[in-house]
Amino acid sequence: MTVRAPTRGRASLDFVAPQLATLVDAAPAGPEWSFEIKYDGYRLEAIIDRGKVRLLTRRGNDWTERFPDIATRLAKLPLEAAILDGEVVALDPSGKSAFALLQQSLGATGRKPLVYFAFDLLHLDGADLRPLPFDARRKALERLLRSGRAASSGNVRLGQRLDGSGAALITAACRLGLEGIIGKRVDAPYRTGRWPAWVKVKCGHRQEFVVIGYTPPRGSRVGVGSLLLAVNEGGRLRYAGRVGSGIPDGLLRQLLASLTRLARTTTPLAHKPLGIPGVTQWVDPAMVVEVAFTEWTEDGLLRHPVFQGVREDKPASDVRREEPGMPEQQQRKRPRVEAAAAPKASRGRTASKGAPGPGESGAEPVVAGVRISHPDRVVFPELGITKLDLARHFERVASLMLPHVAARPLSLVRCPEGSGSECFFQKHWSGKQPPSIDDVAIRQGDGKVRPHVVVHDVEGLVTLVQWGVMEIHPWGSRADDPERPDRVIFDLDPGPGITWADIKEATGGVRALLKGLGLESWLKTSGGKGLHVVVPLARRASWDEVSDFARGVAEHMQAEFPDRFISKSSKAARKGLIFIDWLRNTRGATAVAPWSTRARASAGVSVPVPWTSLAKLVSGDQFTLPSIRAHPPRGADPWAGLLASRQALTKAMMRKLGA
Repeated sequence: MTVRAPTRGRASLDFVAPQLATLVDAAPAGPEWSFEIKYDGYRLEAIIDRGKVRLLTRRGNDWTERFPDIATRLAKLPLEAAILDGEVVALDPSGKSAFALLQQSLGATGRKPLVYFAFDLLHLDGADLRPLPFDARRKALERLLRSGRAASSGNVRLGQRLDGSGAALITAACRLGLEGIIGKRVDAPYRTGRWPAWVKVKCGHRQEFVVIGYTPPRGSRVGVGSLLLAVNEGGRLRYAGRVGSGIPDGLLRQLLASLTRLARTTTPLAHKPLGIPGVTQWVDPAMVVEVAFTEWTEDGLLRHPVFQGVREDKPASDVRREEPGMPEQQQRKRPRVEAAAAPKASRGRTASKGAPGPGESGAEPVVAGVRISHPDRVVFPELGITKLDLARHFERVASLMLPHVAARPLSLVRCPEGSGSECFFQKHWSGKQPPSIDDVAIRQGDGKVRPHVVVHDVEGLVTLVQWGVMEIHPWGSRADDPERPDRVIFDLDPGPGITWADIKEATGGVRALLKGLGLESWLKTSGGKGLHVVVPLARRASWDEVSDFARGVAEHMQAEFPDRFISKSSKAARKGLIFIDWLRNTRGATAVAPWSTRARASAGVSVPVPWTSLAKLVSGDQFTLPSIRAHPPRGADPWAGLLASRQALTKAMMRKLGA
């Protein structure tokens, strides 16, 4: 990575929006990561200019008057001008930061000492340090605070850097009762916004929620009974449950006073869900609170929530359900990190070991027996992902992907120069056919017989990548009997104005309809905008029969919910509607394969998921090539049951659909 030198001259001392950490479910490994304690306080940016100090929240609000002792200490640092990034906390007797204690300290007449832990240095005496690697910025901060005798004592201290592997550190942090750890890439610059160079690993579930109402107290309780909570999702507020446990008695009356000023007569939710208490006072969605909980239920509600405190530093519009991402999920133009080779799934061929990687001398790298030419060619320019990375992805997921791809006619999306250049759809092989690629002769609609591409093993999959393929779309039938489909696929494609919450609700509706017909279905992300619902079949029905059934389902959903669904493919008519794409089930039509990448900037991957995960999905391209590379699939295959299922379409089903 090329690092620019600091810019000399008068440093800009305007507010710098902070860099934020991405939530991940496991600590990353490798020497490129450094770890720190995750503090439980208020994030503050300290701007120091010739002895004058401003303490600003992550939204740029000036809180200097709330922390006069810290401002006084920062003003004494041996510098002319600087911007520090850190967090103000209150420490309990054991030395752990506690958010509840911080709030008590700020609300009490006799304040307890607070500590500002500085963990980054953005500007120093005219030099902009943000382009420098984190390691260099950290060393500059250490020198500054040590010269000011503030490294480990007083109310301005150096944030503690932890030694050891991320996995061991998060285990120790949880055992000690800490909130978690922060991981930072030592080679990364400071960048405003949420970037994968900073990650957070939490010991438990804990996040912010918007208060949308409250219930009256019961018995001897005063103030409020419980707070009704919500998160922003798709431009709307979605109900997330309620919390009453953990609210100190002294705070109950304060909450009532604050919420009374926000009272309203109607719910701020788009729809009032079931389970909300009948006696509820609604409020404007302005107050934000932090809540700890054990898990999310399948219905998207909190289990065992415990109140932690009011978050004055975060606006309600920023509150969303936190889901674990991956360290590289939102990466943009970053150096590629090599992935470890996964076990092969092939016909007895041996995977290469020790093959040279990109930039190394020697022969072209070999993946699953296939030599990869131009391995350094960047095929996803937004993410810096190379052709070799793509080949290794298909090798890694081959054992899960091949049952849905092998021995089927394929349609391919080829992008010889990568997703940022020209791509084209191809059904028939052109040029010399490699030995790992097979074909099957299929009669076209014009009566001509043409060879369609078929692969049988991981070598065939990787060969497709070698030839510029970025998407794989199998037929819904097998090569040995292409006229008898063995699955139905419904692609739920959102039109303009449709939210992600709408898509998930609609997907559940399609599943319920199929279940009412006696059919089990399976779910996967599309790697793009929508979701796919798949029904496995015994190979009995013809393409016409399967197509009629799929169309019947789509038209039934449209008739039942005309304000939500459309069964016609006209894009002009889709505004505010979800197109149930049943046309995937006509002869010769295809849908993207499970575990295939999409030739789009996000490098989305179509991933099978259990129905229990529907409520947790955040987008159709939630799973990406970088995230799967960082966290390869483990555990039971959620589609194992699909492979064993053999269901039949019946005339009774068609009658129920009115088709």
